[in-house]
Amino acid sequence: MVKAKNIYLLGSLLLMAAVLVFNGCAVKTSGAVRDDSSLTGISDELAPTGDYTGPKLRVGVVNFLNKTPSKHIGIGEAAADILGTILQKTGRFIIIPQQDVASVLDQQAMGASGAINPASAAKMGKVLGLNAMVTGAITAYSEAEEGSDYLVYQKKKQIARVTVDYRIVDTTTGIQMVADSGQGVYEKKTGGALGLGSKSSYDADLRDGALRDALTKAMVNMLPQFERQEWSGRIASIKGQTVYLNAGQKTGLKVGDLLMVQELGEEIIDPQTKVSLGRAPGPLKGELMVTGFFGNDGSVAIIKSGAGLRPNDLVKYK
Repeated sequence: MVKAKNIYLLGSLLLMAAVLVFNGCAVKTSGAVRDDSSLTGISDELAPTGDYTGPKLRVGVVNFLNKTPSKHIGIGEAAADILGTILQKTGRFIIIPQQDVASVLDQQAMGASGAINPASAAKMGKVLGLNAMVTGAITAYSEAEEGSDYLVYQKKKQIARVTVDYRIVDTTTGIQMVADSGQGVYEKKTGGALGLGSKSSYDADLRDGALRDALTKAMVNMLPQFERQEWSGRIASIKGQTVYLNAGQKTGLKVGDLLMVQELGEEIIDPQTKVSLGRAPGPLKGELMVTGFFGNDGSVAIIKSGAGLRPNDLVKYK
């Protein structure tokens, strides 16, 4: 009886050793985004094109509202950071840091809640020189865990799903350019022998992976909208015949570029809803030629024609 028991224990130990050797004592973890951008080609659509020379739009991203029932902590801020990184990697935009946008929103008593209306969007465009703002909300987020036991080896899989609503607002006119929603999924697998590492715990990679999946897909839809938007800058200061602009080499301007000056038009209000429809195009006032650059992203130009130019007037490519 004792001998049989010893043989049984010896067999169990040998089986356990074999499992450990085969799988390793450490926890095995892997993660993969469903419809991953590297597999579906989404990343190729967003990759910088070698011949893109500008101009680059200045874009601000506001913290996304958290409308999930669970109020998952930090998910709105994470969405804004991830989207800003995706935009930056395309090589087509100048991204204004979210903290700078939030600071100005607070200073202007508009609140960095993501509730951007045409009036506040236009004010942000004036203060920060933005061409567009992206805002939105996380409307659903969930995590699920699946698992299987194989004798002395356990496998578990965590799955995160997220739904994101987003919209782009033209900060020059205050007009909403696009509004849409998208879903993202992220899966992470863990495994271990005899319970080693088989229990899955909270991991921010789950949340961020699902957000990155959703926002990468969303960016494919956003990009054509951005590309249809006309670039514009602003006159920062005028000294005699010399004009200083709030855009420079980083934006894509070059010495010799000709720019039209346009007055910012009046705000048009819907007579029925009393809601702003944006700003109408103002009259053309003159023409500038870029002669040099200064600071982080500023340029110097001379007046070629026109009169009555003022700070905050729009400048556009001729």
